[in-house]
Amino acid sequence: MEIYCPQLGMIIGFDYCLQVQNGLPCANTFGCWKERVDVAALLRAKFTDEELRLAFNTLPKSRLDRILESARSACKEE
Repeated sequence: MEIYCPQLGMIIGFDYCLQVQNGLPCANTFGCWKERVDVAALLRAKFTDEELRLAFNTLPKSRLDRILESARSACKEE
Protein backbone atom coordinates (compact mmCIF):
# COMPACT_ATOMS: atom_id res chain seq x y z
CA MET A 1 0.00 0.00 0.00
CA GLU A 2 1.22 3.45 -0.89
CA ILE A 3 0.01 6.95 -0.17
CA TYR A 4 1.17 10.54 -0.68
CA CYS A 5 3.04 11.77 2.40
CA PRO A 6 2.35 15.45 3.08
CA GLN A 7 5.48 15.71 5.24
CA LEU A 8 7.88 14.25 2.70
CA GLY A 9 6.04 15.44 -0.39
CA MET A 10 6.20 12.07 -2.14
CA ILE A 11 4.58 8.65 -2.38
CA ILE A 12 5.58 6.23 0.38
CA GLY A 13 4.57 2.79 1.59
CA PHE A 14 2.72 2.00 4.81
CA ASP A 15 5.75 0.08 6.05
CA TYR A 16 7.76 3.34 6.00
CA CYS A 17 5.14 5.04 8.17
CA LEU A 18 5.46 2.25 10.71
CA GLN A 19 9.20 2.74 11.29
CA VAL A 20 10.05 6.34 10.43
CA GLN A 21 10.72 7.48 14.03
CA ASN A 22 13.66 5.22 14.87
CA GLY A 23 11.54 2.11 14.50
CA LEU A 24 8.33 3.72 15.74
CA PRO A 25 5.36 4.86 13.66
CA CYS A 26 4.92 8.38 12.33
CA ALA A 27 2.71 10.57 14.52
CA ASN A 28 0.53 11.26 11.46
CA THR A 29 -0.17 7.59 10.71
CA PHE A 30 -3.81 7.79 11.84
CA GLY A 31 -4.59 10.90 9.84
CA CYS A 32 -3.00 9.64 6.65
CA TRP A 33 -4.18 6.02 6.65
CA LYS A 34 -7.48 5.95 8.58
CA GLU A 35 -9.58 5.79 5.40
CA ARG A 36 -7.63 2.85 3.97
CA VAL A 37 -6.79 0.46 6.84
CA ASP A 38 -7.65 -0.24 10.47
CA VAL A 39 -4.64 1.68 11.75
CA ALA A 40 -5.41 1.19 15.45
CA ALA A 41 -5.59 -2.61 15.14
CA LEU A 42 -2.38 -2.80 13.12
CA LEU A 43 -0.49 -0.58 15.54
CA ARG A 44 -1.72 -2.50 18.60
CA ALA A 45 -0.62 -5.76 17.01
CA LYS A 46 2.87 -4.47 16.16
CA PHE A 47 3.80 -2.13 19.05
CA THR A 48 3.62 -2.09 22.83
CA ASP A 49 1.60 0.54 24.69
CA GLU A 50 4.83 2.26 25.73
CA GLU A 51 6.09 2.39 22.12
CA LEU A 52 2.79 3.88 20.99
CA ARG A 53 2.96 6.51 23.74
CA LEU A 54 6.46 7.45 22.61
CA ALA A 55 5.37 7.69 18.99
CA PHE A 56 2.15 9.64 19.46
CA ASN A 57 2.97 11.93 22.39
CA THR A 58 5.34 14.00 20.29
CA LEU A 59 4.84 16.65 17.63
CA PRO A 60 5.27 15.38 14.08
CA LYS A 61 8.55 16.33 12.41
CA SER A 62 8.40 18.86 9.61
CA ARG A 63 9.21 17.94 6.05
CA LEU A 64 12.57 19.72 6.34
CA ASP A 65 13.42 17.87 9.57
CA ARG A 66 12.72 14.52 7.91
CA ILE A 67 14.75 15.38 4.80
CA LEU A 68 17.73 16.48 6.91
CA GLU A 69 17.44 13.37 9.06
CA SER A 70 17.42 11.17 5.95
CA ALA A 71 20.45 12.99 4.52
CA ARG A 72 22.38 12.55 7.78
CA SER A 73 21.47 8.89 7.89
CA ALA A 74 22.63 8.39 4.29
CA CYS A 75 25.93 10.12 5.02
CA LYS A 76 26.57 7.84 7.99
CA GLU A 77 25.99 4.74 5.86
CA GLU A 78 28.66 5.75 3.34
